[in-house]
Amino acid sequence: MGNKQELRINTQQERASITADIIVEAAILALEENAGDLDKVSSQILAKKSGFSVGSLYRYFTDKEHLYSQVWLYFIGRLHKSLVLKIDSFPANGTVRQLMMVILDHYFSDLSSRNSRRMVRIFRLCIRSLPDPENIAKPIDVLIDPLMRSQRRNQTETMRIMDENELRVILRGALAMVRSDFLEQNPYFGTASHQKLMLDSMVRLFQR
Repeated sequence: MGNKQELRINTQQERASITADIIVEAAILALEENAGDLDKVSSQILAKKSGFSVGSLYRYFTDKEHLYSQVWLYFIGRLHKSLVLKIDSFPANGTVRQLMMVILDHYFSDLSSRNSRRMVRIFRLCIRSLPDPENIAKPIDVLIDPLMRSQRRNQTETMRIMDENELRVILRGALAMVRSDFLEQNPYFGTASHQKLMLDSMVRLFQR
């Protein structure tokens, strides 16, 4: 009986998570169609885009600002997760420098294609609405296990072996170095100098 109830709860949670993702996707689409102007996107537009009623929207999100605060977490979470396969697919005979190039290219390529002004507004909404804004960098922790696997798999003896805590600190620091210039809309972001600085810094941190 307990197992059936647990399965039912898990199924309900998965369904709720999928529904929330669909609504967030609809919010992203609505933002893109309205040049990032949150004021132009009504609840009715969101309901139409997502396929759910207005009432259903607010069973998952307390209000429109809460919904848009989740757009940043959804975006950044998906950005980190899409890097996992690249790290796991990285050849065992690849060097640390080559791996860092893969990782940094992933972030610079994606962020450079974004409208930083629009993302700043979404980021601010996220910080204002989150109950625990101090954990805003936590989604990058999804890369800890893939990097630990990469350390064990690497055959070039160029990669320093680090534990979970060391990797977490380094990843969050590297994220801040990339994200800060992007959110500050600094012209330095994504330039050849910026990318070289980041690459050299990451190699020094990860290299044996």
